[in-house]
Amino acid sequence: MTSNPITTWITARLVTLARVYFTLLFAWAILHALFGDRWWWLFLPNSFAVYFFFPLPVILVIALLARRRETWLGFGVALALGAYLFGGLFLPKSHSARANAPTLTVMTYNLLGFNENREGIVAALRASNADVIALQELNPPVAESIQRDLAREYPYQVLDPQFGVVGQGVISRYPLHSTGQALPDVEWVGTPQALDLDWNGTAVMLLHFHPFPTNLNGAANMEWSVRAREQQARIVADFVAAYPGPLIAPVDFNASDQSRAYAIVSPVLVDSWREAGWGLGHTFPGAASFGSSRPSIAGIPVPMWMARIDYVFHSRHWRATSAWLGPWDGVSDHRPVIAKMVLVKNGR
Repeated sequence: MTSNPITTWITARLVTLARVYFTLLFAWAILHALFGDRWWWLFLPNSFAVYFFFPLPVILVIALLARRRETWLGFGVALALGAYLFGGLFLPKSHSARANAPTLTVMTYNLLGFNENREGIVAALRASNADVIALQELNPPVAESIQRDLAREYPYQVLDPQFGVVGQGVISRYPLHSTGQALPDVEWVGTPQALDLDWNGTAVMLLHFHPFPTNLNGAANMEWSVRAREQQARIVADFVAAYPGPLIAPVDFNASDQSRAYAIVSPVLVDSWREAGWGLGHTFPGAASFGSSRPSIAGIPVPMWMARIDYVFHSRHWRATSAWLGPWDGVSDHRPVIAKMVLVKNGR
């Protein structure tokens, strides 16, 4: 039976398209595995790597139409790679707590330093029902509303509000105070907080820091910001490795879980979302509000919620039993992340 020339031509073009896709995908995978974020131009594709696997349903259709071994092989390898990197985000989690085990619920939320939606923020924090909430980009008017309106729910507050993006703070249902410890000053966004949380008689270190964001204004600035964040990640990793007790770090990390900075802290800090969340869990960018970091292309803001850069990290003294996205106030360029966890050991 003679094949239709038009069908043959279309199939050949589709196979070529699949080859181009495989070439680009596997080239990125090799560079990512060998070099990580060594050069600034690798940081961006690494940050949005999950989208490289979105064309796979189209590639499957091409493989079914072409019936070529090479296309099926490429599809299988690409599918396995995607499952290795991101498949765990979609697997059911079975981290159930033992009966009657006390749980601690922790939230992190970058409010956006120019956010004037005080009522919306207070409502979101109250609706979260979290035990401890770490706030980045906390400005004085919002801090005033939190102190006034949430004093009953969160009587323990260590706040360092500032105008702009460098303010931050923590509010808690449990006793909370500064430890006097400090991380070296290396261009953090705001002053990192090392706080002692008294949780049912257990001393918990709450390490709250905000690494430098990626500066998209030119190659040199981007390169500097990526390296600065990696230096900050090494400082955090050293601090956590030296601390003997339970530790929690709720943060806006300003980097994805495919970044070198994440790889630096992951040996000593567990990502609650990877451990107990479900789905992509994207937290950024949010609303294109005044002062928002949501990028625009030709004056058009990019789609919302494209990356996961906010985390509730914890030491291996804990086990996260669930993680989810918290209530959003509608103005911030971030969504909050909440994790519920149980203590599984109290020392090294």
